[in-house]
Amino acid sequence: MTKKELEGFVEVRHAVDAVPYPKFAEMIGKKADTVKSMIDAGKLPIIPWTNPEAKSPNTRSENWVYIPEFNRAMRDAFYNRPKEQRDAWLLWIGL
Repeated sequence: MTKKELEGFVEVRHAVDAVPYPKFAEMIGKKADTVKSMIDAGKLPIIPWTNPEAKSPNTRSENWVYIPEFNRAMRDAFYNRPKEQRDAWLLWIGL
């Protein structure tokens, strides 16, 4: 199948576009601490939730992971791999 044929073939939609990082960790099968370290390293698309009425700029915020951007990047990473690597799993199922 070509990239164009595969696009939209399987699409998972979530009820929300962002989730708190502990929920995201659960969704991808990682520990919350691991996902937190990925956020701290700038490896995930996040939306910081802060209180807009807070007077201090150092107010705590809650980091939510933006799922559509994460999925887009994962798709791009998959399609940018060489075809031989990308489709190697098909050999295991006889295709």
